[in-house]
Order: sequence, then structure tokens, then C-alpha cells
Amino acid sequence: MTVPGGEPATFVYVHGAGNKPPEAELKLAWDHDLFQRDMGARSRMVYYADTLHDRPAAIAVDACAADGALEALVADAMAGEFPLRDASAGPSPVEAGADAQSFALSLTISMAARAASPAGSLPVAATQPGTTASAALLPLPGPLRRFLLEQLLRTFVPDAEAYFFTGARGRIQDRLRGALDAVEGPVVVVAHSLGTVVAYDVLGEERFAGADIPLFVTLGSPLGYTEIQDVVARPLRVPAPVRLWANFADPFDLVTLDTTLADDFRGSANRIADVQVDNRSPSNHAACGYLRTAAVRGAASAATGERPAAPGPEPPTG
Repeated sequence: MTVPGGEPATFVYVHGAGNKPPEAELKLAWDHDLFQRDMGARSRMVYYADTLHDRPAAIAVDACAADGALEALVADAMAGEFPLRDASAGPSPVEAGADAQSFALSLTISMAARAASPAGSLPVAATQPGTTASAALLPLPGPLRRFLLEQLLRTFVPDAEAYFFTGARGRIQDRLRGALDAVEGPVVVVAHSLGTVVAYDVLGEERFAGADIPLFVTLGSPLGYTEIQDVVARPLRVPAPVRLWANFADPFDLVTLDTTLADDFRGSANRIADVQVDNRSPSNHAACGYLRTAAVRGAASAATGERPAAPGPEPPTG
């Protein structure tokens, strides 16, 4: 994958839902995961976790290692970052080896879909990795899907509920607007999970129509879900300043059961590249797992005009 050359681009990262380590540490972790070195002023992190959480999380564990993922889940449980479940409800996120945020978001959307289905459950095809949005369309009208999504997000993914349905949305978006305003020249936006929604909403604003965004990278994005499409900027279309939208999804990532976006967004012809990758984190959703894949590293390196770095030791990441 190549990106038109010219002036060196600045990389702007947008993290996903959940508490995060301090901004500088998280930015450095993404630098190492993606480029295997500190990118200095060539990259910056759009950090909004502090608008939703009282204190930063630790970065002492690696979400891409099985033991680290378990430690992170236990730490989140101790801090009350996600609700503990009764054993009678079935396997817990820890027992399933799933990342707390991906488990919660997938459960939320799946519950919404099942509740809205006349038969009480989705067709088998709609629950399989790689299913298309059309296979999982809900029969209920948009306002009712929106209400159901809000109630479930409030319980399971409060960060996402805060973004979609409270005043936090504007504050979070302002972080990205400020980062884009502060950069002169081309910008490559790299976003993960909920961050892909934030980036999509902001890049579609008229004020950025003339910005130079040669590459928009989305990792583990939930934008393929009808329920999420109900609550993002409409109409669904490739943001005007984006020359190429590279969407990376692991077919076993619980947040990206619909792995394709080109079939949902207007103006996608030759502008959205849907790429399936193998996210080797225990949850198949962690940002570090996506950033370390050869395809994502290759796209980022192409945007810098450099060759991807040879694999090396992987630092702790958040």
C-alpha cells in the first residue's frame, strides 16, 4: 500500500475506550508498536481518557501478552473499570481471555441485536466473523435502536455511552480538533476502536474539508455496526479530506464482526481499503496487536517514505 509522497506527514493517534496510561507513555508505546522507535515530534497522541477517568492507568503490563492481558483485566476489576459478573451468567471476560472493552462492546451490540430481532436471535450468518452489515440489519426503527444502545452502553461501556449520549462527546472531539489545528502539512490519522468513531466524526466536519489527510487508518473499528452508524455523523461517507482510508480488522475481533466498511460509506470507490489482519493479542482487539501487524506497519512506513523496521523487542504497551 502506498500513499502519495511529498511533505513528511505527522502521525496523529486516537486511542480507544477505557482508561489509559499517561499521555506521553501511551504515545511512546504506540510509536514503538508501529515504528519500533520514538517518533518524537513526528507523532502525537489525542488523549481523552482523562475526561472520563479520575487517574491514569498503569502501563506495567502488555495487552498483547496472555499474562499481561489477565493482569490488565484484574487491575481494571479492582479499579471498578468494568462490572464484575455473577458466575451463574457464564464465563467471565477473564475466563474467556477477552479484553474488557472488546468483550463489553461486543456483548452490548449483540444484546441489542438479539433484543431487536423478531425471533429473539440473529441469523447464524450475522454472528460469524466477516459478516456484512446487510446481514445484521435490525428490523426496529433507528430511534428505538438508539435508545436500546444507549441503555446497554451505559451499563457495559460507559466511555462509549459518554461519547455518544452526553456532553463528553464535544470535549473528546475538541482534543482531536486541537491536534489537527496544531499541525502544518499532511496528517496521517491512526485510530483504534472508539477512537475510529471520534476520528470519523471530526474528519467529516466542514472545517476540515480542506485539510491534507493522505491516510486515515482505522484499527478494530465498530463503524460497520448498524447501531453505531445510527449515532455517528450522517450521511455515511468518506470524510472529504481523506485520500485513502485503510481499515484493518481481525475477523475474530469481537468489536469488528463486520470487517468491511467500503460497502457502507459513500465515496468509497478506490478510497477505502478493507484489510483483514491477524491481531495476535489474546482478545484479537488490543491496539498493540493491530499496530504490530506487518500490514499496518507497512502502511505507516509507506506514509513516511521509509521501509518497515525489522521486528525487534516489543516494549510494554497500553
